[in-house]
Amino acid sequence: MADRVEHQLLGLLLEALDDAEQKQLEEQLAADPELRRRLSRLQEALCPLEATRVRFEPPPGLAERTGRLVFRVACERAEASQRRELEAAPSAAVLDPVLQATRPAEPLAGAVAPPSSSGGWSWRDLAVAAAIFAAAALLVIPAIENSRFNARLVACQDNLRLLGQALSQYSQRHQDYFPPIPQQGRLATAGVFAPVLASAGYLGSSRLVVCPASPLADDRQFRIPSLEEIAAVEDPARLERLRGLMGGSYGYCLGYVEDGRYRSPRNLRRAQFALMSDAPSDQLPGYQSVNHGGRGQNVLLEDFHVQFFTTPQPNGLRDHFFLNDSGQVAAGRHRDDAVIGRSGASPLRYVGTSGR
Repeated sequence: MADRVEHQLLGLLLEALDDAEQKQLEEQLAADPELRRRLSRLQEALCPLEATRVRFEPPPGLAERTGRLVFRVACERAEASQRRELEAAPSAAVLDPVLQATRPAEPLAGAVAPPSSSGGWSWRDLAVAAAIFAAAALLVIPAIENSRFNARLVACQDNLRLLGQALSQYSQRHQDYFPPIPQQGRLATAGVFAPVLASAGYLGSSRLVVCPASPLADDRQFRIPSLEEIAAVEDPARLERLRGLMGGSYGYCLGYVEDGRYRSPRNLRRAQFALMSDAPSDQLPGYQSVNHGGRGQNVLLEDFHVQFFTTPQPNGLRDHFFLNDSGQVAAGRHRDDAVIGRSGASPLRYVGTSGR
């Protein structure tokens, strides 16, 4: 029984359950705290694998070529099987031509009758059916997977648009400044934007900071901690965990340094300045986000439009979304140097030249 529950929890995390199974398991999770803890432990155990799960687009025409190959192999095997049956059947008696002409027609003993159009299926029929089924599977399964990917991508973009509205409203009431990141202390991380917006009433739900395609999406207990809760935490390990999660699965602009002074991000409504995005990862090349299978990240630009980029430094943009001009995961080196850090990133933490 325990193994079956573990398999179901893994199926939920790997999106391998059908709708009925998923609904039943979610109801059990809502009523069973211990089951939720087991799910959380499994999710934490699987997190290191997310960085290695990279999806690739199949080459054009793969499904068609595979369908033709399956059809040809199935036909060849069916013909070979039919030849073996004919060779194994007893030979019909050879009749004298004169006697054969005067005798009524009779079915020859041991002769193999051709398949009847009104009877069962021939081997060739089965081969064709198998090929059609294989080709349909090759076409439908990727289509379903791509549809799921696109649905989550759009839902993530909707989240970022709503967060953009909240940031815009905040800036209108704070001299065009976005939520500031303190230079030191408990709140000196990029994820501070979430509790600041939530405490001011700009966020309707904690799920707004959770990308539907991120590992955090499976944590039904996630919520944005309050500023008071963060201030009251005494356990250093719990504080570090809160800092790393309070921004959800999104990253936030780390601000910049000018004339030796750190400055918080400000609303200048720039169309190519990255304000938020799917959280970067330090396990993929270029700090690419893992939220969408490593295929790219949604980015909220400062003019509040959202765009999906397959690379952290797309063509036409000099700026790298996740590194400053010195190649560091830290505050920008000037006003137009946008750097997005994940929730636990500190704007003034300089470590070497790689930003790690």
